[in-house]
Amino acid sequence: MKRKTSLHGTTILYNLLLFTLLSFWCVPTQAQILNRINRAVQNSAQNAAERAATKKAEEEAAKAAEKGIEAAVKGIEKGTEAAEKGIEAANAQSVISEPDPYTGPIRPAPSRDDVFPFEHGSYVMAAVALGIEAKTTIYFSHNGDWQTIEDQSEVKVFGITAKTDRLQITKGTTRWDIDMTEKTGTRYQISNEHSAEAALTAALSGSSTEDVEIIELGQENYIGYTCRKVNVKYPALDMDVTCLCYGTLIMKQEGRIGPVKTAMRILSLDLNAPPASIFEIPPGVQIDG
Repeated sequence: MKRKTSLHGTTILYNLLLFTLLSFWCVPTQAQILNRINRAVQNSAQNAAERAATKKAEEEAAKAAEKGIEAAVKGIEKGTEAAEKGIEAANAQSVISEPDPYTGPIRPAPSRDDVFPFEHGSYVMAAVALGIEAKTTIYFSHNGDWQTIEDQSEVKVFGITAKTDRLQITKGTTRWDIDMTEKTGTRYQISNEHSAEAALTAALSGSSTEDVEIIELGQENYIGYTCRKVNVKYPALDMDVTCLCYGTLIMKQEGRIGPVKTAMRILSLDLNAPPASIFEIPPGVQIDG
């Protein structure tokens, strides 16, 4: 309303001015002044109309943005609900078949529970989380201080097949993550104290000072090894798992970490020394860091 009143008042003012000027000047001069005044009035009206249009557009954009935000929130809520149902369904499938029954000699439990029980070797590990199973080969040396994880897997999720060819080499606190497809990798320093695996190992070895509850469940033979069976509740990581351990090597694990049900087990163990080259950067790989 203020813009309309201002425009109307401006028009009246210009008309009065026009009448006064017409009383003193000749027709050509009057016509020139009239044209100038009319152009000024038109410009003023146009500017007012543009301002009104801009305000309307801003109001419409704001309303559209509010509707968009509401739709996004509803979408996130639906997505979260769907994700939770997906996790529940995947958890129900988090089962790994047992390896073939072992019929050979049984190795006794190691003399200490807080050490890696082998100097060198390799093992094949299968793990399942969110209904997805992955198998990896882990080579180790220096009583587990050196490790190379060879991940050559093929996973199919929602009809899409993803292939992986990666290496992870660890020597003490230095780690290299390598993409063998792209022939690139990254080197960085690690701190094992914050990882679930390190936390679990520390709890099992008794070196953890955090609030960890460990329930001893006796012993159980697994793929030829007499293992210590324990249930570990680790509130700091929202972890509740049952493990079969041979020293600090976790042979089998089932339970929950956070909301996700997980399962892991070693399918086979080879104590032959792996080739030294398995712990070195492959030729042709460019490393950053």
